[in-house]
Amino acid sequence: MICWGVTQGSHDGALSVFKNDELLFATDAERFSRKKNDPIIPPNLIEYVEKKYGIPEKVYYYENPIFKSFRRTYAKQSPILVLPKFKYKLTYTSHHLSHAAYGYYTSPFDECTVLVIDAIGEWDTLTTWQAKGGKLKRKGLHWKYPKSLGLFYSAMTQAAGWKPNEEEYIMMGAAPLGNITPGGYRKIRKLWDDNFNFHRGVKLKGLGKLQISACAQSVYEGILWDIVKNIQGNLVLVGGCALNVKANSQLEHCNVFIPPNPGDAGSAIGCVLSRTKKKIDPSPYTGYELRGEYPTKEIVKTLKNSKVVGVAKGRAEFGPRALGNRSLLADPSIVDIKDRVNRIKGREEFRPFAPMILKEDVNEYFQGNVFSTYMNSTYNAKSRTKVHFPGIVHADGTSRLQIVENEPHRTLLKEWKAETGCPMILNTSLNLKGEPIVNDEYDVKKFEQNTGLKVL
Repeated sequence: MICWGVTQGSHDGALSVFKNDELLFATDAERFSRKKNDPIIPPNLIEYVEKKYGIPEKVYYYENPIFKSFRRTYAKQSPILVLPKFKYKLTYTSHHLSHAAYGYYTSPFDECTVLVIDAIGEWDTLTTWQAKGGKLKRKGLHWKYPKSLGLFYSAMTQAAGWKPNEEEYIMMGAAPLGNITPGGYRKIRKLWDDNFNFHRGVKLKGLGKLQISACAQSVYEGILWDIVKNIQGNLVLVGGCALNVKANSQLEHCNVFIPPNPGDAGSAIGCVLSRTKKKIDPSPYTGYELRGEYPTKEIVKTLKNSKVVGVAKGRAEFGPRALGNRSLLADPSIVDIKDRVNRIKGREEFRPFAPMILKEDVNEYFQGNVFSTYMNSTYNAKSRTKVHFPGIVHADGTSRLQIVENEPHRTLLKEWKAETGCPMILNTSLNLKGEPIVNDEYDVKKFEQNTGLKVL
């Protein structure tokens, strides 16, 4: 039986395709529409999966819009009820159940705690689940609207001058550049402690952009620690808040798993897994396929000569991180490599870059204990890393790691290290600022035309 999972309506639309219990395909809507954070499944994506995989017998939806309408009425939003428009009949699922199922059924754990933290589903903003033997049961800490850590962070993003529900990652990256002042911290923390409703935003007079960023990130980390400090053993963290990689680094007291697409888009897989209740491979390489052998030797050769190279080969990554198949790669030992790559992408100069590194090399160059397969946590860079590989060290001395265990990126790193002695490669997404990551052959040509950079 072919079934689909759909996330659509608010932001970050996505679609997955299953055949019985097997995941065949999953992609973010923006990759096909070419609209950043597109909430709607575009017609060309529907046509693509119909042609490739067939007509679905069931289509599951990631939340229940009827329950959501009750909350919208309570929050004085309008319209009162909006049912999602889609080509096929939709079977609704609970928003937080979709998150929890995606996290648990892609995790390596049989028994664990699943923690879902996001802005808002229907009513829930934080839920805790106990998972064992393939079963999920909601149990433990539980928050409902308007108390929301996700809404808090989005409101701070807007107050600092960035776009909420889209540019939270920029505020997180800017936080180390600001000062955590006692007055600023107390002002923001008091809003949280007084149960301020952040849904409609907040104005923070007297606080600058970077000061808001630094203080808000610090308050967020303190709240998250209060939530997780008593959790022991295996922890799955999912929901949009799981994308805060800096805060995730403090979860070293647990065995942590964070899936590659923990926000709403990942629930396009989760709403199906909540029905099948079967474990699947967590691999993010589930999108559009650019055929051909992974060009390891060409990448190494081009990196040695030109220091920067684009790569688009194999199946596209599902989620916000480029993990080697739709990546802009660079030599992290070059002193000005950050500036060079930021110029290519058209990004702000303070924005950090992540390294991909072999699992066996991590402890020699970094300190940390949250296993970061999908760039989901930062590590502290050791002194030698800061000196020799400045291109992947952020202003706060951390790096967001992609710890590599699997092919073809394992062979790429081994051959690069053998040729140059460098144990890591700078890895950022193959896109320009404000645009989705490159998806297909047409996108590759357009990227090459706009940047003058060869893509292998």
